[in-house]
Amino acid sequence: MRYSRGVRLTHWLIVGLGSASVLAVLIGFIQLVLLLFSAANEFDPGWFCLAIALAILTAWARSSPWFTRLLADDDPSLHRARRLVVWGLVAAVIFLITALKISSTDVDAYKRLVFGEGGLVEWSQVLVLAAACRVAWLIGDDLRRQLSYPAPCLLARGFAVLLSLLLLEELAWGQVIFGWQTPESIRSINAQQETTLHNIGWFQDRLDLFTFLATVAVLAMVVLVPLISRRVLRRSSAQKQALLRALMPAPYTWPLFLLVVCLAYCVATESFSGLIHNRDQEWGELVLYGSGLLLLLRTRVLLGSSQQQPLSSDSAHP
Repeated sequence: MRYSRGVRLTHWLIVGLGSASVLAVLIGFIQLVLLLFSAANEFDPGWFCLAIALAILTAWARSSPWFTRLLADDDPSLHRARRLVVWGLVAAVIFLITALKISSTDVDAYKRLVFGEGGLVEWSQVLVLAAACRVAWLIGDDLRRQLSYPAPCLLARGFAVLLSLLLLEELAWGQVIFGWQTPESIRSINAQQETTLHNIGWFQDRLDLFTFLATVAVLAMVVLVPLISRRVLRRSSAQKQALLRALMPAPYTWPLFLLVVCLAYCVATESFSGLIHNRDQEWGELVLYGSGLLLLLRTRVLLGSSQQQPLSSDSAHP
């Protein structure tokens, strides 16, 4: 089976990768021009390296039928491929963190590069959360059309609202964009002196522990919910099983959530403090948000229309 939304998703991912490559080139050129014609002394060649990597990935995705099949087709061989891709993503995240740590002169330089003003990780979190809000809302629209009772639609839209609140927290409720001064009543009790709730007093003191417990709960849900749902709905109709299959998290994504748990554990317990710092929790949050977006996109694709694909000559055997 081929899902039409999977084909459209492939197209938009290619457009997004190409646009990101162009944006990285522009940022690199702007930094280079400022370095040559002004007093600016900051130039990061990593932007050009990122642009080249994204351009290569874009060209491969455009020319590869396998990439479309990976995102759009329902086939046992592609299920195995998706498991391998998830492990590849885990390896890529570990490699990226390691490479940035090694290439930085010291811990402070690493933190400025990755987590500073306009840093790679925090703005990536914002973009991923914004996309997740939109996809969750669209899933609510699908459920409203396909089901006669409103509860699932309201749950999906409630989840979209929850994600939007999380997005506003990441943006310090607009302070990151508009740059207003934090009110003194909040500045005095906020660990980052920003207009945020999760960095205030009691929450900040327990934030790392709560984050670890939350990631463990999410990992347990990803692993256990599909197992339980398959057993409960074994005698249900095919239509109901297909709907639940679309709504349940994909069990093969557990390595991504396990990586998040490991990072949260190291930060909460200060284990391997020479390698993993407190700010590395931001990497865990980015992987968590990205994995959640991946599951939402999967649900959105599976809730759409599909059609039977003809068997190719190399896959027509039993």
